[in-house]
Amino acid sequence: MSPKFVIDRMEKIVGTYGTHEALTNGRLKKEREAYTSAVWSLGLTEVDAHEHWIEIETVDQTPDTKVHYLDQSAGYNHRKIYNVEVVDWESHIDDPMQVIRQKCSRAYPPYFFLLVFGRSGIEKVVEARALLEEVQHLKVPFGEIWIIGRVSDSGYRMLKLHPHEFWIDVDIRSALTKDTRTKDFMKYEARGKSMEFRDLGQVYLPIPSIR
Repeated sequence: MSPKFVIDRMEKIVGTYGTHEALTNGRLKKEREAYTSAVWSLGLTEVDAHEHWIEIETVDQTPDTKVHYLDQSAGYNHRKIYNVEVVDWESHIDDPMQVIRQKCSRAYPPYFFLLVFGRSGIEKVVEARALLEEVQHLKVPFGEIWIIGRVSDSGYRMLKLHPHEFWIDVDIRSALTKDTRTKDFMKYEARGKSMEFRDLGQVYLPIPSIR
């Protein structure tokens, strides 16, 4: 799915069920994970200019999502995948390290990335340097750890805590206006020098029922 489709879908869910249900209802967990991944992918695009696609994992328990893009730097299409674990940093938890420690205590492949989505915004990360130092003392199973927080209606700030510090600011509305793709769904096809994703055309994907 394109990031635009994922983000528009979450806005429809909020419009249908309200913000509280959208953020807390267990039946909407996959949609929240996809939304976090879509926002993160738009931030990456600001840096690497790649066109990303979001896949929700529906078979295996991990990862939560996969973020795909085509790397053409070698002169041919090479499909690359970010395997993403998403965890919410709940508004009642003051210290994000509580969430990060819990995730790092489990076994994950080193090519998995962890996205920590702060529901109360990144402004709670007042001691970014302390967070960076604390993470360096953890045994981290993930290839990268990011914290993502909202700073305005459509603005997000992203801090990479591991393996090194890196900040990205992205306005998702502005980023989506730069996205010239016209398709919402694509399927991976055979490897080659031509396009490796096939347009699936119009796909009906109803909003989940929470009743």
